Amino acid sequence: MGVLDGLKPERVFYYFEELTKIPRCSHHEEKVSNYLKSVGEKLGLETIQDDHLNIIIRKPATKGYENSVGVVLQGHMDMVCEKESDSPHDFSKDPIELIVDGDWIKANKTTLGADDGLGVAMGLALMELDTLEHPEMELLVTVSEEVDMDGAINLSDKVLKGRRYINLDSEEEGILTMGSAGGETIEVELPLNYENSDEYIEYTVKVAGLVGGHSGIEIHKPKGNSNKVLNQVLDEISKISDLRIIEIHGGTKDNAIPRETEAKIGIKKSDVEEVEKSLDRIKSTVLELNKGIEGNITIAVTRLEEANKVLTKENTVAIINLIKDIPTGVFTMIPDNIKIVESSDNLARIDTKDDKFIMIISMRSSSQKSMDDLRNKIVPVIEKNGANYKIVNQYPKWEYKPKSELRNTAVEVFKKMYGKDMVTTVIHAGLECGVINEKYPEMDIISIGSDLEKVHTPEERASISSAQRVYEYLCELIQELK
Repeated sequence: MGVLDGLKPERVFYYFEELTKIPRCSHHEEKVSNYLKSVGEKLGLETIQDDHLNIIIRKPATKGYENSVGVVLQGHMDMVCEKESDSPHDFSKDPIELIVDGDWIKANKTTLGADDGLGVAMGLALMELDTLEHPEMELLVTVSEEVDMDGAINLSDKVLKGRRYINLDSEEEGILTMGSAGGETIEVELPLNYENSDEYIEYTVKVAGLVGGHSGIEIHKPKGNSNKVLNQVLDEISKISDLRIIEIHGGTKDNAIPRETEAKIGIKKSDVEEVEKSLDRIKSTVLELNKGIEGNITIAVTRLEEANKVLTKENTVAIINLIKDIPTGVFTMIPDNIKIVESSDNLARIDTKDDKFIMIISMRSSSQKSMDDLRNKIVPVIEKNGANYKIVNQYPKWEYKPKSELRNTAVEVFKKMYGKDMVTTVIHAGLECGVINEKYPEMDIISIGSDLEKVHTPEERASISSAQRVYEYLCELIQELK
């Protein structure tokens, strides 16, 4: 028996649990793509697996809908693979360990993958449902949405037949999304030089206890950034000591706000006594700077042995200044709606590797001008500190369209079913809808989804009752698309 057996809709949760058994981190989707292909073929439906492992499953229209405009249902098969530091889970081979807690499904110390496994499961359930009246339906499931949207970007602009498009990658019931931000990533590299020295004592500095979150949807919340917090500790120590960085590592995913960061540093032997006397004060100073941050921040400084090698003073100062001076978080709000973020960046990952310091900055904006302004604020900091950079993983914004028959129908069906208005909005997260809109300009696009919380973190959870309601709503909406 499965952990989710007995939950309704049964076939939605059956398929979702099957997906959680298959490792599917971004850029490692071959197994899950093959599984989706096998499902379509077993259902006797036309099934396409393209060269990039995207899947399209096609179901003919039912009687009376033969002349209706086709509908495309879309989700992505990859997931953000995050886990607690003490979890033994291996995302390359282990199934997600599911837990049912009241109305919520969660995982044991890992991300759940309901983003977007639950949307894909709804699509599969609809593909096999024989009692639903509908136009021709296509289920499109893409790869690599969570990192670079490579699947959507490489999708053929001729493969989809339908011209009404329902993205199933939103995360709040009763919210209809009709626009999203575009984005790009700045990859920073600083060449490193080490010095052999017996004048330094090695310490580890670790910051943990932050809650992290989705760097688009939750960037405006007081999540804090562990890379910034740890750097504040290093900055304070450097005021009283000849501190040298040995290595530093923080953050794991471009689209997740970092929760934990750790560094190894060298303290000059002549400064050790002064630094150790000052640690409580330094910790208090940094905690005070971050007192409004969610979670329970911990700062641990541990003395090790004599250091064998340390970075040069020039490298150490450059790294501290880069982390300190590059902004992270909200940059601008939408002028006509100050409740919605217009542009932001996430100082997502820092790492010393192969004699290089690497920094990944994930940027989002629904305004090209604000994107350019933010980039122009970041690049001079990079150049001032002697680092190199390149712009990668660019994806387009999904611009709001004033006219949408699909949106109008979706709102009407929601009002009829629940007696209240559906909220329509644009979001700061990036959705593949922008890429699809460029390939198929005539496509009428909306995005919906059920209640998910704390996505891109090991505390991710999905509401059972919300999934049931959204699936029922989706069935009703499709029947109305005659």
